[in-house]
Amino acid sequence: MQRPTTSGRRHNRAGSVTVAELIRKQPTPLRIPPCEHVPAHVPPVDPLAVEPPRAARSRATRAAKLAGVATGAIVLLASVAAASVLAGNRPAGPGEASVQAPAPINGSSALRPDVLSAELGGGQQPVLAPVPVDEVLPPAAAPSAAGSSVVPPPSVAVGPEPQVDVVRRFYELLPAKPADASRLLSPDLLGGDAHGFVSSWGQVQAITIESAALRPDGAVVAVVSMQERTGRWMRVEQVFWLTDTTVPRIVATEVLSAQRS
Repeated sequence: MQRPTTSGRRHNRAGSVTVAELIRKQPTPLRIPPCEHVPAHVPPVDPLAVEPPRAARSRATRAAKLAGVATGAIVLLASVAAASVLAGNRPAGPGEASVQAPAPINGSSALRPDVLSAELGGGQQPVLAPVPVDEVLPPAAAPSAAGSSVVPPPSVAVGPEPQVDVVRRFYELLPAKPADASRLLSPDLLGGDAHGFVSSWGQVQAITIESAALRPDGAVVAVVSMQERTGRWMRVEQVFWLTDTTVPRIVATEVLSAQRS
């Protein structure tokens, strides 16, 4: 048998693959770490849980904040409304006494400076010494034998506004001649206390007439300042109603305001 004449090296055939190439072409096997290397505290990952985008989370946060603010505003408005209702229906306590307006000074009290002084000073009316009857009413006013009395009015120079002239004359006679001034008043206005009227003007030493004007309804509004014997001054605004006669008489009066000056 005849031996091949080749020199001992093998020649690769066309299209043949070596064993080394086959090994390199094999896929790399997956290496699973052993169980003891897996941390025990790591929770399992849910493949369905997907983290929302950041913009979506921001919108959700803003919506939650707006809802909270709206709820707080509604609660606050409801609380304020409830408090207002409770305050309106709350009964007045013992310390909440109603304040009443001062009673008007009219009639014979409005003609007495001692009453006005007591009202302004908050004190009691002074006790005045009695005045003799002959100083209150002149002799012509004494009762006659028939039981009637005639009280002639003092002389008054009336002009186009006789009511204003009578009021001015009334203050001019005060305080030097309060008895003469009383004859310009109706007997009903004095209230039967002519002595008290004359005595009350004994504590006034001077009167200044600031103004006297006729109102459309025929009444006269006068503003005067009175100086008491203590030196204090009172400023009084007073309205007078008079009769519609040649020489009117004062039938009603009321103090509008009085203050210390």
